Amino acid sequence: MSNTIPHDDQHLAASTFSLRSPAIASSSTANFNFQPLSDDSLKINPMSSLTALNMDVLNYMMSVLPTADLSALMRTCKYLYEVALQILCTRSFTPLNSEARVASFHKFLRIDSGPSSRAPFIKALWLDSENDEDIYLGILRHCHKVRRLLLGMWSEEIESSLILHVIATSLPSLEDFSLVITPAVTVTEEELRNLVQVPLRNFQLIGNMNSCPNALSAIVPLGRTLVELGRISFDTLRPPIGGSFPGVERLHVHFDHTDTFVESVTASFPGVTHLALLRSNTFIHLAVARNLRAQNRQRWQEASKSWRSLKAVWAADLCELYACGIARHTAHLSVPFTFDTTTTPMFMRDILADLRPSSLALRIQLGTLRDRPPLVQLLTAFEASLSSCVRLTLRLVTPAWATYDGAPAALLLDALENYLPQNGSLTHLLLLHVRSWGTALQPELVRIPALARASRSLRWIGFEAEGALRCWEVAQPRKGESTDQLAQEAVLVEMSEGAGRRVLASEQMDEFGE
Repeated sequence: MSNTIPHDDQHLAASTFSLRSPAIASSSTANFNFQPLSDDSLKINPMSSLTALNMDVLNYMMSVLPTADLSALMRTCKYLYEVALQILCTRSFTPLNSEARVASFHKFLRIDSGPSSRAPFIKALWLDSENDEDIYLGILRHCHKVRRLLLGMWSEEIESSLILHVIATSLPSLEDFSLVITPAVTVTEEELRNLVQVPLRNFQLIGNMNSCPNALSAIVPLGRTLVELGRISFDTLRPPIGGSFPGVERLHVHFDHTDTFVESVTASFPGVTHLALLRSNTFIHLAVARNLRAQNRQRWQEASKSWRSLKAVWAADLCELYACGIARHTAHLSVPFTFDTTTTPMFMRDILADLRPSSLALRIQLGTLRDRPPLVQLLTAFEASLSSCVRLTLRLVTPAWATYDGAPAALLLDALENYLPQNGSLTHLLLLHVRSWGTALQPELVRIPALARASRSLRWIGFEAEGALRCWEVAQPRKGESTDQLAQEAVLVEMSEGAGRRVLASEQMDEFGE
């Protein structure tokens, strides 16, 4: 849900097209440089017994291999090279963010080699470099099976109208399109109308849309297929004239401080189920937030039939969500949680009273917990959030510039463990670490049994780091079942990761794929 397009800085100087390791790989990043294989290199090793495997089994095995291992396997024989090539191509959604990398990728595609062309294997593209028109447009024209496209930077010499025309006429299967509008680029309503013939399901307009205020009106015909749309800002965009997007269920919209925000979003997007409320461009003072909240709550009440479909809310800023004043019952809420004891408890109390989520995700920057108030004040903030919570996710984020520090997390888990005996409603708990890994997390993993014992109601607990999930069912003792101390303690039964993922989905604890 980041509001910026990430760039893989460590590959900026790469001279050849390379693929990042998939999520299932180890924490180290392995690159495979696409260089033509000589006949000799394909004959170094005899055919492995792998070639005798059922194709479905072989494809599955290759799909879970790290990129470096897959490329090594490809070099054992021509058969495995050809089988693995398609799998390797599916991992191509990595930023092509230098002229050299784009040129290398263009060469790798073998566009002019007829049946040997690799372009039909490409399903996702991320182009983000100022390249020669023939190379840039050649890639777009020939990768006609692309379903996902992120278009960032391109040369000023290439007209926006030409690029959008090529996309509309060459990518008939395109479903997911992110278009970045940079200061050097202007896109008009007429140019955007090129896209209405593409069956887009997800369209993200990223950047400054000052040059195209009627963009929403231009793409209204996409309303027949779109289910996700962003990143809309009514500071620069006007609501669609004489139309709406009834099929859009997932909306990414920047909050604004105008008195027409509620009317604009509900009229333009009447069927929203998942709202991502992005940060506005201006700072909001507490007094302003209170006034806006009062006004917006009245507008939500007046539009009582609008957005009854709303199921989940993600907010970039707690104060702005408070000011938005949404009064709809939701299944899931994800918010940033800061330990500001003067405002956070008030914000959380009123927001939770309005939205009444059964699943709550608190996004906590561990770096902000250093030198914070003592435990009793942390408990005050927690109580404002957890008193009626049924399912809780603590998303613990280590800053990108820092190494993991267990002290802030330990302070937080102390507060949670001390509070759990008072909470009789919490049934599911997930501790999710972002940018934290290795043995440093072991002390927290060891605390899982203590957390389970502290709760009278907990039925499931999970611990996720490096994208890997460990989870347990919690069997609570029945009242009066035994007087034995050990028999009255909660019992943890570990589940498979797949079963745990199904629990998260069924309990609506991961509505935004965080």
